[in-house]
Amino acid sequence: MRLLLALWLLATPALAETTGPVADLVTAHRLYAEAMQSADTTALLSAIRLARPIAIRPAPGWTVETSAAPQPDEPQGAPAPANPASPETLAIALAFAGEDPTLQDLVYDLDIQSPAQPTATITAAASTLGAGQTDTWRIALFGMSAATLAVIGDGDTPLTLSVTDETGTPICASPAAPLPDPCGFTPQRNGFFTITVTNQGTVTNSYQLVAN
Repeated sequence: MRLLLALWLLATPALAETTGPVADLVTAHRLYAEAMQSADTTALLSAIRLARPIAIRPAPGWTVETSAAPQPDEPQGAPAPANPASPETLAIALAFAGEDPTLQDLVYDLDIQSPAQPTATITAAASTLGAGQTDTWRIALFGMSAATLAVIGDGDTPLTLSVTDETGTPICASPAAPLPDPCGFTPQRNGFFTITVTNQGTVTNSYQLVAN
């Protein structure tokens, strides 16, 4: 029995705490969304600070299959997720600050800071999902190396995220949300993993799948 348990533990990815650059980027997008709804300057500046140090590179070798085809004349959403680290976001923060000198100083202080060199790099791939469609991604991960996966949508519709290993064993699943919770785990060996993303809304959603 102990031997069987040990073999099962070796074969099963261990769930990990979702910290690191992928989780930070998801938090930055959540702060951005909240700030845009409430015109909150400090929340928007926090989003910028979190997103700025993260460099994003194209995903090598990821494959994706999309279920069915989008409905003809389906309403289109945003063309891509927002970028909390963009100069446009800083300009929005300044507009939110209005005539408040304290908030203006916070924006200017962040603006004059030397451009931060990336302190972390993550991998990302973009896709567009019609209403009710599902993307099934296949990506390779290294064993014994902590991985965090997340979906960053454009905010138009709720998305679901689930991850299974190469045997089909579920690893984690996040309920439908504009920004689903990240999935953190440590594969016990090298292998391919399946990431499923579903658009639960009624309009097209342009999203990024990101991983550390």
